[in-house]
Formats: sequence, C-alpha cells, structure tokens
Amino acid sequence: MCAHIRRKTLFVVGCVTISLLFILLNIIDYTRYSIWTQRQLISCNNTDSSGWITSSSLYNEMRTYIRLTRNTRHEQKKTLKLDYIQLRTRNTWKEYPFSSKKCWNTSNQELSTGIEYCLLKNIYYNSGNDQYYFYQNISDIQITTNTKEFYVSYGKFQINVVNDVREIQQLMISAVLTRPIVVSGPIDPNYAHALLETLGPRFWTISELQSHGWFVDPTKIQIYYTSHMFANHKRNWELYSRQTDGTYRDTRNWTATIHSMLSDYPLLTYNSFDGKTVMFKYLLMTGNQDSRTPAWDYYYTISRSFRSHPFHTRQYRRAYLAYSEWLLKNLDLPSKFQMTSIQEQLQQKRTSESFPICDPICKPDWNSLSQRQTEQEFTGEWIVVVNRAGTGRREITNADELVDALLKTFPDHTNPYLRVWPKQLNFADDLYQTARMARSIRLLIGVHGAGLANTIFMRPGAILYEINPMGCRKLSFNFHRWATIFNLQHALWSPSQKDVFISDDTCNNRNAATTLVTSEIVKEVVNLIENEKEYRNGYLKRALTLFNDSSLNDYPHPQLGLEEIF
Repeated sequence: MCAHIRRKTLFVVGCVTISLLFILLNIIDYTRYSIWTQRQLISCNNTDSSGWITSSSLYNEMRTYIRLTRNTRHEQKKTLKLDYIQLRTRNTWKEYPFSSKKCWNTSNQELSTGIEYCLLKNIYYNSGNDQYYFYQNISDIQITTNTKEFYVSYGKFQINVVNDVREIQQLMISAVLTRPIVVSGPIDPNYAHALLETLGPRFWTISELQSHGWFVDPTKIQIYYTSHMFANHKRNWELYSRQTDGTYRDTRNWTATIHSMLSDYPLLTYNSFDGKTVMFKYLLMTGNQDSRTPAWDYYYTISRSFRSHPFHTRQYRRAYLAYSEWLLKNLDLPSKFQMTSIQEQLQQKRTSESFPICDPICKPDWNSLSQRQTEQEFTGEWIVVVNRAGTGRREITNADELVDALLKTFPDHTNPYLRVWPKQLNFADDLYQTARMARSIRLLIGVHGAGLANTIFMRPGAILYEINPMGCRKLSFNFHRWATIFNLQHALWSPSQKDVFISDDTCNNRNAATTLVTSEIVKEVVNLIENEKEYRNGYLKRALTLFNDSSLNDYPHPQLGLEEIF
C-alpha cells in the first residue's frame, strides 16, 4: 500500500513539474517574442504620432486638392450623335473655303524640332491617292513652295499647296470632318512604351492644346492616323480592327479604354474614307512628341530621336502626375492623394500606423484570403513581387522563395496598413484592375520590364525595388528615371559573384534569368519601408506643389486661335 502511494505521489509530482516547466518555457518564449516584437514595432512607428502623415498642413492641402480637382473635373460624358462628319453632295457646294495655317513655338526654346503647335483649317484629303491639299488664297500667299511639311507625333506630315480652285473642285468633296482632329500615329505594341512614351505625350499635348494642362475634354477632340506608320510598320494594323462605318477600334482592351478617355469620337485612319475626298475643318499638329518622353537619354540607342531632356524635370514630373491622376479619375479610382479609410482613421486619431516585423523565431499566422479578395477597397497597402514568369526573358527563378520570406518577415497578414501579397503577381490586361492594384502598392519588387510601367499609378513616395540580371545594373537607368518622374523612391539589386569583378557595362545577356539572395532582399525591404514612413511627407508635399504650379504648363500661344474650337 505504501509503495502504491509513493508511486502515485511521484506521478503527480512529475506531472506537476512537467507542466510547470512547459508553462515556464512558454512564458520565456512569449516574453522573448514580445520583447522582440515590441522593439520592432517601435522601430516602425514615427515618434511624432500625428497620423498617417505627420503634417496637418499637408493633410489639409491633400483634402483641398481632392475636393477641388477630383470632384469638378468635367461633366459626365453625354451620348453623342454622329456629328463629327457632315456628308455632302457635289451640288451642295457654293464655294470652296481657302485653307489657312497658324503655327507657334511653345515657351520652351530647347526643342530641336522648332515649331511645336500648328492649327490648319480646311485641309482637303483625297483618300484615293493618299494626298493632302492646302487651297491657298492667291491674294494672301502663306506658302511659297508646292509642298509644305509639318511636324507631328511620328515625324513629318506633307501637304500639297494649290492655288487653282479647279484642282479642288475635281476632288469632289464627299464629307466634312467638323471636329478638331489631332494628327497622330498608332500606339506602340509594347505596354510600357505605349502607356508611357506614346499615350503620355499624347495626353500632355492635348491637355495643353485645350489650355487645361491637367485633363482632356474628350467631347472636343478626334484622333486621326495617317498612312505613314502603317506603310512603314505594317504590323501596326494588327492593333486595330475596322468597323462597319469605316472607323477603327483598338484590338487591345486597355488601349481602347484610354482612347475613350481621350476622345468620345471613333478613331479615324486614312483608310476610313474608301477612296473618297473629305475636308478636315480643323487639323492640329502637335509637333514631335518624342521630346515629351522623359526617359529617352544618352543610354538608349542612337535610333532615339532625343538624346537629352528638352524640358525641365519639373515639367515632366508635373505632366505625368497629371496624366496618372487623369487615368485614375476616368477609371473611377481614388486619387493618389486620397487616403484609404484606415489611413484616414489614423489621421483623425493622430496615431501612427504599426506593423510587426518578425525574425525566424516568429511563427506566421496565415489567415484566409477570401475576405481580402472580396474587399471593395484596399484598406491598406501592399508589398508586391511581380515576376515575368513564363516569358523566358528576365525571369526571377526563386520568386516564390522571396514571397515566402517576406510573409515570414511581415507575419500579421491581416494588418490593415501594410501586407505582403501572398504570391507572384502578374498584372492582367485589365487596365482597371491593374491600376487599382498598383495604386495600393507601397513597395514593388520586379525585374526590368513592361510591368514596372504600372509604377505610374503608385502614390508619391512609394518604392520601386528593381531587379536586374548580372552585370546589367545600368539597365536600371530607364525605370530609375521614370521613378524620378513619378515622384517615387528607387532601389536596385543585381547579383554578383564572389571575388569576380563584373563591369556594370558588361550586360552580356540582358534577358538572362536571375536568382535572388532572398536574405539580402528582405533586409533591404525592411530598411526601405522604414525610410518610406520617414520620407512620405516630403514626397507627397513635392508632388502636390508640382501639380499646383501652373507655370510648368506650356500652353500654345493665344494667336493660334484655339479658343474658337475649344
């Protein structure tokens, strides 16, 4: 009996001892984790706890901007009749109006192409022989040669000069195009070149033609493509489909979307008129728009038209900021300067955001994504890894490894302020979803490529962390320049070999795959996030100042008489 009691007592004591040891170890582990986490939270909080941004004056500026510019841009589009064309018969013409031209330089004196804007009236076009005619009043000679060249977006535009009305009568005018026509060219097949280097300058010039500088009124403009870019680049026809009425539509959804923002009227090309002759009441020449592409610099090939930046960097920054805000507005997405609901709460409570950063002792608690995927608003912002998976060009071989490492480093996946996107991201061909996601990115990690063009939608002060193949660090000049224009922070990582010197100019294979050293990337991400919080005020303030600086707009001279058509 005594032996039984002793065994039972020992068993109880053993159990109690084991339980106490288990509790003690958990307390120690919890304390260790809590102390570490607390230290990390403190390091990620601003000491000046005054909201998501630490300046009340900047907060008021942002609210004023949203109220004045986002809500009163222009009226909602109306259903338009086909009033851009007036059909004619030969006997309806009592007289044939003379043509006229007015051209003017902008205030920028560094443009190598000289004339920047021209307004031509009553220009006759024979689509049968692809010839344009300027009917000149002999008593008011404007042009002394038989032909005249004008600068347009893709190069030069040539017009025949005639003085004899009989030459015009023989054309047998079938229709008059009544809306102001911007002479332009096809949008680049590459997403980045199209979004930034074709459509960006197009928005810039049209907005200045309309004397706004920060939006385009689509009810007052029509776009027209000549034969030049199609004759020399026949594959451009793959980008457009002809409609039954002779107009054309972009075959890519995202370009068609942006075209509808630029013009309520259908796209016209030189093939729209089936061999007939039409008269353009107003033709607008916008000069060589290559100068309005800020990334074309001396690192590019000699084929690039501009080897320097004719405009001041401040002008590029302002113009592309206006362009991106205009895109977001038309997509019915919030401004870059508009806080999310959770950020607004922080501002009202005058508290700073917080997010834990974890080391290997932490155990991530991953929750389902179902709730997040159904959110109508991204309450916070994201750290995103974008990869060119499956393209065979400049892929990250271990992108999933990096995503997993980031998920462990930022373990609170329900954090309303900052979270890691849990898989490799591929931007879709849906401009709305692309812009919606990009606008909510605080830090984007990706290899040099077209996907990085979506940084245009990121808010000022957000971070582009670019990855380039070995020896190709200078490849980053392009998106480093774009980051500057978009008012973003830029960082770069490129692999290296121990004890091997590789020149940045080598870049033997710019399309090579890249394997990341994830530990290096993660450390840098943590540092970049901490810096972003510290520098956020300055970037937002600078962007607002640029946007509101009307002196950076470069409007056509009043003598052009554009007010009569706009």
